[in-house]
Amino acid sequence: MAYNGSKESRRRRRRRRKILQAVLPVVIAIALIGIILLVAKSTGLFDDWGYSSRMADLNSYFKTTSNDTASVVENGEVTDDKITVKDGKLYIPYETVIEKYNGNFYWEQTDDRLLYTTGEGVYAANLQDNYYTLDGNGTQTGYQICYKNGDTLMVCLDYVRIFTNFDYKLYGGGGEPYRACIKTEWGTDVVADVIEDDIAVRTIADKEGDILKKLREGNTVVIVASENEKWVKVTTDDLITGYVETKHLGEKYDRPETPVTDVAPITVTPVADYTQPVILAWHNVTNENSTQYLKENEKFLPYINTISPTWFALADNEGTVESIASSAYVETCHAKGVKVWGLVSNLTYPEVSLGEILPYPEKRDYVTEQLLNYAAQYNLDGINIDFESVPSDVGPSYIQFIREFSLKAHSRNLVVSVDNYVPKEYSMHYNRKEQGIFADYVIIMGYDEHTAASEEAGSVASLDFVMEGIEKTLEEVPKEKIVNALPFYVRYWIVDDNENILDMQTLTMTKGLETVTAAGAVPEWDEASGQNYAEWKTSEGTNKIWLEDIKSIQAKLDVMKAHDIGGAAVWQLAFGTEEAFQIIDEYYK
Repeated sequence: MAYNGSKESRRRRRRRRKILQAVLPVVIAIALIGIILLVAKSTGLFDDWGYSSRMADLNSYFKTTSNDTASVVENGEVTDDKITVKDGKLYIPYETVIEKYNGNFYWEQTDDRLLYTTGEGVYAANLQDNYYTLDGNGTQTGYQICYKNGDTLMVCLDYVRIFTNFDYKLYGGGGEPYRACIKTEWGTDVVADVIEDDIAVRTIADKEGDILKKLREGNTVVIVASENEKWVKVTTDDLITGYVETKHLGEKYDRPETPVTDVAPITVTPVADYTQPVILAWHNVTNENSTQYLKENEKFLPYINTISPTWFALADNEGTVESIASSAYVETCHAKGVKVWGLVSNLTYPEVSLGEILPYPEKRDYVTEQLLNYAAQYNLDGINIDFESVPSDVGPSYIQFIREFSLKAHSRNLVVSVDNYVPKEYSMHYNRKEQGIFADYVIIMGYDEHTAASEEAGSVASLDFVMEGIEKTLEEVPKEKIVNALPFYVRYWIVDDNENILDMQTLTMTKGLETVTAAGAVPEWDEASGQNYAEWKTSEGTNKIWLEDIKSIQAKLDVMKAHDIGGAAVWQLAFGTEEAFQIIDEYYK
């Protein structure tokens, strides 16, 4: 029995040795693999395994479909815009130049000329020329300044840059897609330096992303965003935006951008004396008896320092200016220390179209020549431009007329003032900003809030309406150049029970008060409008008047003085009262 047991035991030991001999190498191998993995993890031994080496198609990435088009990165933002590349230069549509970079350019379509006006004069470049002129003197550029692509005028950015503070660079070419960097705003970039060679910028934040570019040690990238702890979105110096692993970058730091400031703002030397406020009255005259009409209102002259008689009118579509001016009128005003700004209007003859005059340079010059000759003939101190209902498509030509006329008028020592509606969406093309550069005064016609065309009865000039006109104009025009005009008239309304307008009359401020008094109505102060308001019923309907009187004028003057603008105007001289003129005079003493 002992023998048999011993024999079985030996067999079991032999089996265990065989199993151990078979398992031990596997255990050792697993242990070694574990050790290797721990070492690899701590040393980054296998970090490069599994990374894509596939290069991205840059044309697809930049969505470039031709070799004469550049993608645009503007102020650090990738856009969907494209810029034309021609002979190594960048060209953009004229409309884009105006909207984004410099609104002073003017495309003279009738002559195929690109104009740019400064205090020095008018720079002109003809279509497809490689030079521009100023006062007949030419300057070569070495590139085509502008050309037509179908109906679109394309303008070289190099030419725009002569007159505008911005920066741009073109990258690519030689097989790479073009991309353009344009800067009109400057701040501080957050950047980091690359601390290793041969670092991939990838299309996505993943090692399997295609490679856009390889970076070298010492390259600097702009940090766009941190995707996670491992990846960061960057933009390279040549405008490739993609993803880099954070571990390949050094510490982030700020890199201030240097603004482009070498182009000085346009300056036009004014003729006006801004040390004295303007107190202006328009004088509405319709025939050559203006001197007689002046005598009837001469008592008001001591309260104003400027008068603007409605003497000149565009009489036809050739630009003929009709005149009813009077030397005796001017002499009377000058003797009393009152300056005379002759008003030119487009309203006298309804058949006259600004669109048939202002887009044509020879007609603009003709209008200017006549006005300057009249000013010399009658010894005027200035010209007041009152072109109303200017169509939006004529707006650029209208502003070019203001620019050109102002320069020529200033050379004759004439003050230029321009009449404007209270800024609303429908009149944005009047371009008050450009007016404020070239003209001496931008006058707000701070009235006609409600007219015969209105759907409801209301004030001619409520306090909020006046304030809106001043504050919106101040956004574009220096305060010393702004004059706000007050109404010396009211509108008298009759409405039905549903507030539908049955009748409307325009009355002088005196006649308005007389109408209220005759009706036995008692005006009450209305805080919302800043006016005395009266309402009464008759068999015709409900009668309504928002009065203009001493109190309403004072309220408007308080707003004007608080904003420290250049003065006050009134429409019109003959509608006034001594009390009304006195209160204005007292405010500006």
